[in-house]
Amino acid sequence: MSDVQNENSAEVVLLTGTGDIYSGVTVDRKLLAKTPALFERQLEKSIEAWRQQKRRGIWLSIPHDQTELIPTAQKLGFVLHHAKADYVMLTHWLDESDPNQLPSYAMSTIGVGGLIVNKKREVLLIQERFAYVKDYFKLPGGCLNMGEAIEDGVEREVFEETGIRAHFRGILSFTYKTEFRFGHGDAYFICLMYLNEDEEEQKINFDPLEIAVCQWTPLDEWAKSLENHPVPITLHAARTAINVLEGRETLLESDLIEVKSRDKNKPSWFTTMYRNKSNDKK
Repeated sequence: MSDVQNENSAEVVLLTGTGDIYSGVTVDRKLLAKTPALFERQLEKSIEAWRQQKRRGIWLSIPHDQTELIPTAQKLGFVLHHAKADYVMLTHWLDESDPNQLPSYAMSTIGVGGLIVNKKREVLLIQERFAYVKDYFKLPGGCLNMGEAIEDGVEREVFEETGIRAHFRGILSFTYKTEFRFGHGDAYFICLMYLNEDEEEQKINFDPLEIAVCQWTPLDEWAKSLENHPVPITLHAARTAINVLEGRETLLESDLIEVKSRDKNKPSWFTTMYRNKSNDKK
């Protein structure tokens, strides 16, 4: 018997997976057939079963070593959603009575900038090696890694760019740009940071691949010099920092909040809430 006859006669194992509250299914990729021909039969029958079960959104993750299955999935109505190093995610919205409600991937990126003030009331500033604005001193920072907290990300970015160990105190402000990289939005959090007493004499050790200049500058002088702020974001951040340091404004500080599930079989989880803690004293 030929390989084609063997594939045609092979028993088809329906795809199953984890259901969600939206009547969707995330397919167990360990069940995927090994060849495109078998996979096509498997997926056709699975789609038919899902329709009978009134399933709506199907999430199909194809491993990096089985990407030859992708054209078959697309042929049967699946569309590309996103890709990572070890898989490609496709989706199929089966509910013809409602528009597709599956969320898009990576709707926003998150950036952080650290405004560090030392005991001399100086702020640490950098000039990027590759910059859109010439001679612009800005705050050290960068993008969060996947799954990284704002506090951890800004401390890491500041250290990687400047060699200075500084610590998150709170959020001064944030900006949001609706269309940034790849057409997604971008949130940028400006964080006030501090140095411990034994960290005040740290030496700057900046990354020359990214940074051209790194230096301490008097905060009050920087906040008053309009010509030093070709991008007004830093001017507002400097003045807000001064107001916080002098007690006229407060920061958004972090609290770890436990969220309990209504389902007793599911564990609670934690989320970070940034809020004005001075309200607790009123």
